[in-house]
Amino acid sequence: MHILTHSARGFGRALALSGLALLAALSLGGCSANRGAAPTQLDLGAGVATPKAALPANPAIAVPVASGAALLNEVRVIWRVGDQGQPQAYATFQWVAPPAHLVTQRIIDRLALQGAVLPQNVGGELPQLRMNLQRFEQTFSADGATSKGQLTMQVVLVRGSRVSDQLLIDLQVPATTQDAPGGAVALRTATEQAADQIAQWLSKQLAK
Repeated sequence: MHILTHSARGFGRALALSGLALLAALSLGGCSANRGAAPTQLDLGAGVATPKAALPANPAIAVPVASGAALLNEVRVIWRVGDQGQPQAYATFQWVAPPAHLVTQRIIDRLALQGAVLPQNVGGELPQLRMNLQRFEQTFSADGATSKGQLTMQVVLVRGSRVSDQLLIDLQVPATTQDAPGGAVALRTATEQAADQIAQWLSKQLAK
């Protein structure tokens, strides 16, 4: 039987209180700053760096906009305290477009370096990449001293009516600053890493 000592209970209470303090600081601070002003817009940037080494050419592929949870089809910038914390939204920041759209565009930009990418599978003849964005948020430690951008998505390659293969991506990138812009930079890095993983996996699948 596990016995919780007074010191352990005290630590648990302190940890919980620090998380609540962080929650209040981010929520109330966001509401009080620039009251009435338009939210600051965040983006994942545009374009991708051209690799120095030659990339294999891929056949044309269809990549529709990723599906995702309701929160990821809105422009709110989501954060939480700990993996099990309730999702919250910054009051004075928002994405320029829903994360599902932003991530899709970054992946299309990367795949386009190796071949034609179409938004729809015209005629149903092209291989199709179906993506489901499951997590795209900034997660803080209980004391608010650190945070990370977390991206989780499932990618499925479909040929005709058959699922050819699938890939699960789960990335965590530390944020350099503990605020919305810092989280956005971490999520951009995570998106770039996801795009590279998908491109490498896809080249192998399409070569089969």
